[in-house]
Amino acid sequence: MLRALRVLVFAGFFLAAVRPAGACAQDDEAAHPKASAEAPAVMQDEVPKLPVLVMMIGGGARSRNIRLDVGDGTGGTERRSLDMGAYFDFGWHLLIRPMGHRSPRPAIQAIVLQVDGGSGVGSKVEPAGTGISLQTNAWRLLGQFGYLYPIDRLLVGGLVGAGGDVLTIDLNSVLPSSRIVYVRLGPAVAYDIVPSFFGFRADFGLRIPFFLGDLEDAFGSDSSGVGLDAVVTLDGRVKAGFSYAFRFIWEYYRLRFAGSTMNVPAMGDGGNGNDHALTFQVLLGWSL
Repeated sequence: MLRALRVLVFAGFFLAAVRPAGACAQDDEAAHPKASAEAPAVMQDEVPKLPVLVMMIGGGARSRNIRLDVGDGTGGTERRSLDMGAYFDFGWHLLIRPMGHRSPRPAIQAIVLQVDGGSGVGSKVEPAGTGISLQTNAWRLLGQFGYLYPIDRLLVGGLVGAGGDVLTIDLNSVLPSSRIVYVRLGPAVAYDIVPSFFGFRADFGLRIPFFLGDLEDAFGSDSSGVGLDAVVTLDGRVKAGFSYAFRFIWEYYRLRFAGSTMNVPAMGDGGNGNDHALTFQVLLGWSL
C-alpha cells in the first residue's frame, strides 16, 4: 500500500513538470482575456493607414504674367509683356503608393508616384500696347517619383521628376508660343491634423529648364533659365473613399536669352525676363 502511494505521488510530480508550455499560455489567455485582445490591436495601430491610390479632378482660377526685356537691334531694350489675368483652369492629381498593400513596413510604403496637370483652353489676352486680342491655350503636366516616410501623423520626404509647360498664342509680333520642359526636385512634408479627414501638405521645388521651344528661336539659341515653385494643399478623405483637396500653387521662372535667333515674328536680340503664375484649385475624387 505504501509503495503504491509513493508511485502515485511520483507520477503526479512528473506530469506537472512536463506539462506543455502551450497549456500554460492558454491558461494565461483565459485568465487575462482583455490583455490578449488588446495586444494585436496595438500592433495593428503601429502600421500607418495610408491610401494606395488617390485620384482627383477639378478646376479653379489661374493667372499668368510674362515680362521680357529683349534687345531691339539698336543696342537698346524693349519690354515684351503678356498678362493673362485670371482664367478658368482644369486640374488633376494622381498619387500611387505601389507597395502600400504589399509590405507592412513604413520604409517600403513611403515610395510614391505622383502626376499633376492642368489646362486652360480658349483664353483671350491682349499684349500690352498692341490693342489686339489673342487666343491662348495652356497645358501643364508633371510626373514625379518620391519618398514620403510616415512618422506617426507626419510624412517627410521629397520628390524628383520632369514636367512640361506649354503656352500657345495666336501668331503675333510680341511674344511667341513657348514650351518649357524642365526637371524638378524638392522636399515635401505633410501632416494629418484630423486623422484622414483633414490634413496639410507643403511642397517646394527647384525647376531646371532644358528646353524653351520657340522662345529660343525668337530671342536666342543660347538661352537658359531657372524656376521655383511652392504648393500648399489642404486635403482629406472619409472612410468610404471620397477625397477632396484645396491647392494653392506658385510658379516662377527667371529666363535669360543670348545667341543667334531665327526669323520669326516676335524676334528680339537677347535679353532676360520672368514668367510667373498663381493657381487655386478645388479637386474632388476617390481614394483606396
